Amino acid sequence: MRRWCWVWLLMSACGGGPEESDAAVDATAPVEDASERRDWPAGEVPLVDEPEPGVRREIVIVEGHAAPPNPATGDETPASLNRVQLVRYSGVDAPDARAVVVAMPGIFGGAGSFDPLARHLVRRSLATEPIEVWVVDRRSNLLEDLRGLDAAEALEDADAARGYYFRGETVGGERFGGFVAQEDVPFMSEWGLETHLEDLRLVIERVPAERVFLMGHSLGASMTEAFAAWRFEGGRGAELVAGLVLVDGAAGTTPITEAEYRDGTSGGFMMVPGIDAIRSTTRYLALPLLGVEVYPRAEIAAMDALYAPDVVQDDRGRAMVLSTLMSIPAQRVPPMTNAAAFGFAFDDRSNGLSFAAVGMGQSTGGPLESYESLFGSTLERPSDREATYDWIDARDADPQELTPLANLAGCWIDGRTNFAEWYFPVRLTLDLAAVGGLAVDEAGWQAGEGLRAFDGAAVDAPILAVAAGLAPPERYEAARARVAPVGAGRPNAGAGRDDPAGFAIVDATDQTHIDPLTAADVPENPVPGAVLDFVYGNAAEGVISVSP
Repeated sequence: MRRWCWVWLLMSACGGGPEESDAAVDATAPVEDASERRDWPAGEVPLVDEPEPGVRREIVIVEGHAAPPNPATGDETPASLNRVQLVRYSGVDAPDARAVVVAMPGIFGGAGSFDPLARHLVRRSLATEPIEVWVVDRRSNLLEDLRGLDAAEALEDADAARGYYFRGETVGGERFGGFVAQEDVPFMSEWGLETHLEDLRLVIERVPAERVFLMGHSLGASMTEAFAAWRFEGGRGAELVAGLVLVDGAAGTTPITEAEYRDGTSGGFMMVPGIDAIRSTTRYLALPLLGVEVYPRAEIAAMDALYAPDVVQDDRGRAMVLSTLMSIPAQRVPPMTNAAAFGFAFDDRSNGLSFAAVGMGQSTGGPLESYESLFGSTLERPSDREATYDWIDARDADPQELTPLANLAGCWIDGRTNFAEWYFPVRLTLDLAAVGGLAVDEAGWQAGEGLRAFDGAAVDAPILAVAAGLAPPERYEAARARVAPVGAGRPNAGAGRDDPAGFAIVDATDQTHIDPLTAADVPENPVPGAVLDFVYGNAAEGVISVSP
């Protein structure tokens, strides 16, 4: 099985869930009489805020690439969706910057997933020469109806979101129109690698090349490598950046065949749809059994964990999700505090979805049992239906872990975006599989599909790789082998890829896949310091005014 298919295997293995569905109604407080349904006040979440002293966070919209129409249906992307949403982190009193780090999330990831790391980098930089971090929300994030979550965040009351998404209640007189269906977004079929890399180019070109760094996590790391190897009109992607940061991910080594691209290919327990299916039926990817509705449920759980961590509540919808994640019937999910529910959902001891797990602490209050999960690993789950479980936070646990509950919960809900990408474009993964090795033939079939990853061997930008839970150091050897020495005119020109000045690897293999983004800024976390050192070591001297 090809390396890039690991995520499909994981997503396909979410079996063992409940026999009944709770997709439509949250039974936490079911309302049968429509006259009893509440109209919650609309809540405004500011576009600009100060998440911690000295650090400014703001939402910026950048006009993006005009995606081509779906050739099978003729549907064009609405102009309002040919855009990129950025979350810009900068110093409150720092009008100028030494450099900008543009960050690309992983699969199912929104800009919120980078929030702790972005803040760490900006905060640390203020002591010397400021940098900025611009985190990308891919255009699909603009499809999300966050009205209920914004109201809940403004009110600090998760019930507003429960009511809006799962009880038929309204916010400011408006009712949730439902989750976006596949047939509603035929234009998403063309939101592949070309569209996203052109979006990214329009962001990156707002900063001088000698001062902008591209950082990607997981699938975003594959996109980072693809950007550097891409042949844009006028030049290579690597010429537009001062360096690349790959966080627990790397591009594949071998492309799929043209037949697999057309017809689909096996990715473990499920078929990866081919381009024809994407254009006709399957435009975005939803988690099996959990569905798209799991994302607002996760955000509601994050709010509960932040606003009322010690409260024990009967939330049927949450119990159904936990039963799926931990392979136990919903009625066997024991009482637990809101903090414990969030902890069990995302801690790596109990969450087998390794692409979404963190080291967040440990449970208390009742016994645990080990079991062999459908994900091929030994996990833990609560075993006493009569006990009430609570949570010991990461930094208070024994041994200590790296991601405080508040860090991850804040990623899900804090500000005008979130941790997740509700409607992940299937085309993006298919295209990345088609350019494995980043040495596409200029006269080959990939080029005919607009996939111009021709120049992997000519990439001459320095590279920093972070090895964590899913990409051990040896995973980066293929990336090291396929690129050129650091190019002329760069601060470390001529450095070979065996030289840390040309290709450095940070060993964070004691961290989960998500920890590099969400971990506390503590001495045992090497990631923020390594990224900042890399930026300072490869950016042009002095500071300039920058703006997206």
